Amino acid sequence: MLNKHSSRKFVFLFTTMLVVTGSIVVATVSLNIVEAIPNNWQDQKGLVFGAISSIQNNNQGKPGWVLSGHWFTNIINKTKDSFNQTNPAKFDSWFYMSMLDGSAMHKHTISNFSLSDISSQGNTTSYKGTVTITLKEGPVKEVPIEIKVMNNHVITLSLDATKTNKHFGDTPIYGIIPARADVMKMMSHMSMGNKTMDMHMNMSQK
Repeated sequence: MLNKHSSRKFVFLFTTMLVVTGSIVVATVSLNIVEAIPNNWQDQKGLVFGAISSIQNNNQGKPGWVLSGHWFTNIINKTKDSFNQTNPAKFDSWFYMSMLDGSAMHKHTISNFSLSDISSQGNTTSYKGTVTITLKEGPVKEVPIEIKVMNNHVITLSLDATKTNKHFGDTPIYGIIPARADVMKMMSHMSMGNKTMDMHMNMSQK
């Protein structure tokens, strides 16, 4: 049985471990967000950022995979005439994919978006085109994609199942579109946090 001194020491070590672990998790999440956003994001007023947050079905048509990541684009609330060779339409994304029990985690990226059509019906706008997506076998080019935006709050990605071997199940990949003011605030806080972290690291190296 632990005495009072040992018990206090154990509580202190356990609490320290939780604090350090929490700091590592927060830092990792922040780095992941930064990785998804271009360096010159402040200068790109038409760029919108958001999160991938989705559950995909397995081969039996039941929820089997969880997806989490980020995306950014300049197509939202634009027309096809808004883009040209010097100002192309953009949509890029990366996300982790894991089984619901936490196994088989891996990463996908979507890039090289080429816009072919934009249409609207009610509060939903559809953007069709092709992308390159990374799979286990390697990058697959010119995969047809339909990106839908609902009420400027929800985004869905529907990838051609024949090109992806039905890797993402039979439902779209869902994401959230946050308010730009919230993104700006988050990035501002992160920038301040990174400066503070750099200052502490520089001081510790002296």
